[in-house]
Amino acid sequence: MKQSPKEKAEELFNKFRNAILSFLGDKIQDRNAKRCALIAVNEILQTFNNEWTKLDFWTEEINGTINFWQEVKKEIENL
Repeated sequence: MKQSPKEKAEELFNKFRNAILSFLGDKIQDRNAKRCALIAVNEILQTFNNEWTKLDFWTEEINGTINFWQEVKKEIENL
């Protein structure tokens, strides 16, 4: 089953949240997890700025993927 952008955002956030040292307070831990998840999504989106992504035969697939990750980014920002 394909994940929604919100589900992917929550998955990334929780993965990073769990990776951060537990002795930090929840608010600090959440803020750092959010920052880490946004870094990951920004890296993914940056890969689509390459020239090869502008080839006509990739347009539909790439646009769908870019839109998905942009929605994931919005969902992370809303966490």
